[in-house]
Amino acid sequence: MNPLLSSLCVVSALTAAATAQCFESNYGVLAGYGDDVLFTPQPMNITFPMAGVAASYTHAHISTNGVFWLTTGAAGIGSTISGYPSLATYLGTAGQSARIAPMWMDLDHLPANGGGVFYNNTIPGKFVVTWANAEEWGTQATTPTFTVQAQLFANGDVIFFYNSSTYGASYVNQLQLRCGLSEGNGVANPGSVDLSAGNINLTSFVMYEQFPLNVWDLQGTSVTFLYGGTGYIQTASACTPAYHESYGSGCYDISDSFYQFIPTATTAPAILNGQSMVMTPAGSNYSVVWGGATYVPPTGASTITLTDDSEAAQPISAPFPTPAGPVSTLYVGSNGIVSVAANSSALSYTPYAPTFLNAPVMAWWSWHDYNPAEPGSGQVKYHEATVGPNTIAYITFDGVESYSTPAGPNPSTLQFQFNLTTGDVAIVWVTIDGNPTSAFGSAHLIGWSPGGPSSDEGSINLATALPFVTQSANIFAMNLSATPSPVSTATSGTLLTYTTTNMIEYAPSSGVYVGLNILSVAQVPGGIPLAILGAPGCNAYVGSLDLLQAMVGVTSTNSVTFPLPAGVPQGFQLFSQSVGLITPFSLPNGQNAAGWIVSNGLKSYISVF
Repeated sequence: MNPLLSSLCVVSALTAAATAQCFESNYGVLAGYGDDVLFTPQPMNITFPMAGVAASYTHAHISTNGVFWLTTGAAGIGSTISGYPSLATYLGTAGQSARIAPMWMDLDHLPANGGGVFYNNTIPGKFVVTWANAEEWGTQATTPTFTVQAQLFANGDVIFFYNSSTYGASYVNQLQLRCGLSEGNGVANPGSVDLSAGNINLTSFVMYEQFPLNVWDLQGTSVTFLYGGTGYIQTASACTPAYHESYGSGCYDISDSFYQFIPTATTAPAILNGQSMVMTPAGSNYSVVWGGATYVPPTGASTITLTDDSEAAQPISAPFPTPAGPVSTLYVGSNGIVSVAANSSALSYTPYAPTFLNAPVMAWWSWHDYNPAEPGSGQVKYHEATVGPNTIAYITFDGVESYSTPAGPNPSTLQFQFNLTTGDVAIVWVTIDGNPTSAFGSAHLIGWSPGGPSSDEGSINLATALPFVTQSANIFAMNLSATPSPVSTATSGTLLTYTTTNMIEYAPSSGVYVGLNILSVAQVPGGIPLAILGAPGCNAYVGSLDLLQAMVGVTSTNSVTFPLPAGVPQGFQLFSQSVGLITPFSLPNGQNAAGWIVSNGLKSYISVF
């Protein structure tokens, strides 16, 4: 047995007896479906201690409406099909049976939703009732299904569970919802409590919360009533389903695109005013520098007819050479985007990196929510000029308004310059407005993309990151994920598959991919930089090497499995990260000396459902 698996088994054995499950995944048998149904009393196969008409109880008389009555074998006295009990009905008048009511309301259970009422009396020392995939009657078109559960233990403890979609906001035909339990038999009313906060009542076996209309806060929660001999000590805690969650990022994203994201117009003038960027063809790439271009006033220019969030085709006098080949028309977007073909992404008014990185066609971006259709706005203009041996096409945003709230004078002037002879491109920012009041956001995104999906190296500071040459390669960082959810119950575990994608060949053109996956019980949330080991830009996200599993394959996607054992406590967490081996300095930008790359970190939160 591997060391990590052995350790988990030891943890499970030591904690299983002391750890109460907030949710029991074994529903048992189906009592039935429907609305306003009382099922036949069922033996609990435990003797449950609670005062009332008896000192202890052996049977449950279950209703579809989120409640059941405790008896010694017969039907519950005072049991009802009502989904909207009065307070007296809820507490139980003299002679009436004790009741367990995790969510007493008019619930409906439809087979089409996978709904139903279940009970399990086969688990030693425990009896469970589950209202699965229920809905409040009359709200089927507007509410999600939800699951509520009650667990009774032979020692007198009670646990209620409400899944994350549990809904208690509409309360059709009623004023309040009540959740809790009562010994019945005319018990005195101790008053409503806040079950999410924790409470003590050691004078009687009754405790409940009366929710005001449209108030509900127990979704995703486990509510526990600890038996105290004469009453209960009550607590509540989050009851979270099993999940895998990525944290940190792998290395490396090497992108054929580049951009700077400026989140607010407030800082845009200081970054852009009086600045320029020049892109010069370098084979199939661009050599990019900050500065070097001068604004040319649009004397004798024609107007490109644009409305808000629009695009127009602009013919040019000679084919313009681009890395993708020559084009005879430029497509001008009103939001500061010039493309080599019709560009659906240019119609968006919200600068957003994923939209830019996945734009369908090559484009040059000075993306912002401009509005040449605003009254008083300047227009987007086009003219050409001969400069020495070159013909240059100029696209000028000449005092074009930005969106603001309310609308008012806030013009900006910038210019795209396309050298139709050499293929050079420049963007010149003359004066960029700093009004940040638009209700739709005031961000800018400056950059270039060749079109098609690009990886994301992140926003860069163009003034300090330039000069550089754009990349032909488009490499996505190594990524780690896992399936299925890491569920561990008292009787069963889960075979987990950890899958690593975007691995890079061990040697260029070898067709062989080599790496390993690490499982750990320790996390490094922010990561430890690995530059000192020769892997700049990579981070370690696990704090120990508890289980190492090799990966060797002939594709860039490889997997390992791990048998999560039964009985691992609710809330236990595993952490994972993958390492891929590469030839040192073989990546397009020469990274790295270490000869390995890493994935993101992955947290696996273990639960019983």
